[in-house]
Amino acid sequence: MGVIKYASKWDLNNGAWKTPVGDEIKRSFGIAANINGTENPFRIKSEMVNYVIVSFGSRIEDHMADNKHIKDDSFNIDKMRSYLDSSDHNFLVKYIMLDADAPLVEDARKIADYVDSLSSKTDTSTINLIGLSKGGMINMYVPQMFKNSNSLRKTSIYNVATPYVGTLLASPSMFYPRVKELVVSKLGNNRFADIVYKVLICLYESISSNSHMDYDIAKKDGILPEKSFCYDKEFVEKVFCEENIEALKKISSVHNFVTNITGDVFTNAIKDKDYLAIGLCILNKWFFNGESDGLVKTSEQYLIENYLDIQSTRLASSHVFFNNAELYKVLESVYENADSTYQRIRG
Repeated sequence: MGVIKYASKWDLNNGAWKTPVGDEIKRSFGIAANINGTENPFRIKSEMVNYVIVSFGSRIEDHMADNKHIKDDSFNIDKMRSYLDSSDHNFLVKYIMLDADAPLVEDARKIADYVDSLSSKTDTSTINLIGLSKGGMINMYVPQMFKNSNSLRKTSIYNVATPYVGTLLASPSMFYPRVKELVVSKLGNNRFADIVYKVLICLYESISSNSHMDYDIAKKDGILPEKSFCYDKEFVEKVFCEENIEALKKISSVHNFVTNITGDVFTNAIKDKDYLAIGLCILNKWFFNGESDGLVKTSEQYLIENYLDIQSTRLASSHVFFNNAELYKVLESVYENADSTYQRIRG
């Protein structure tokens, strides 16, 4: 079971980090380590360590077993660890959970400081930042915030299903009218339809952070005026700014993975009673015209190619961290990076 080694809470009123108290940890920025939090992985080939830092774009509370531990089966954490442990290199996996109220750019700053602390260690070979969805957006800002030149040299980034221009589902002022339109088209414009609409919006708001963690990846003009106090409109607008792109060009490597829903996903989801996949398929059909992974439009996940000389890898799954075959494709890139770095050092 992973141990939560560090937690910090963003104070919306004062615009600063603080130590979380009591239940505040459930909405905090946190770092957890695998293998019961050990900092000394078993040495196999060498004394060098490859760090894998994974940001799922979710809160600690989504993965907590208790106030000090995260569950091993969250997002296939156990499978990820098992895959890397079976390799002939030393990997140490860290999990980043995001503060619900912190601007995502502040989460990026926290991660950059953490990477700086790792890169200064003489036994650090590579640092691999895997970002899912908004985690990929955060990755775009991290390199320009490094203070240690070793961080640029040792860091590689792996963005998965990244909403480079925001996503409809984080944009209430756009999403709510679409939901209303859908409900009315199915049920008619009547009292029952109004009740169903309100229930769906309540469900949405119970899942959403209703704060920076989700709103910062909204589409332009996608946030309701009363929520502007917990929304950084520049985060998406500046994701491809010159400072970000130039810093990304200086790190070891950048990898982009695109996800989408293929024809057999819904059938398999029904057969397997995979309710998350069923939900993503419905969202894909109703809100993205079948051209997304259920959360982010597929074509928009490629936009990074306009700024960096990279070629994206298309995955056949809509939710990578629940699909072993697709998850292992991402981890294979991490392993190849570790292996090439080892060979270079050895040579």
